[in-house]
Amino acid sequence: MVGLYINSGESGARKPAVVSGYCVYEKKKNREIKSPKQIKLKNGRPAIKGTCASCGKPIFRIGKLTK
Repeated sequence: MVGLYINSGESGARKPAVVSGYCVYEKKKNREIKSPKQIKLKNGRPAIKGTCASCGKPIFRIGKLTK
């Protein structure tokens, strides 16, 4: 993942954060996005593109990856 981490508590160890989105094929919310990539739309808005962890189809979310 592109520099996306969460602090895991007392030890200070950082672990990768899970990016989730809506899977259109399964019609279910909060599906994990595997290998998320930061892209930019034609109008300049940030977006995230990747694949659904459960079905393997392309998944898309408007918004940017937070660091």
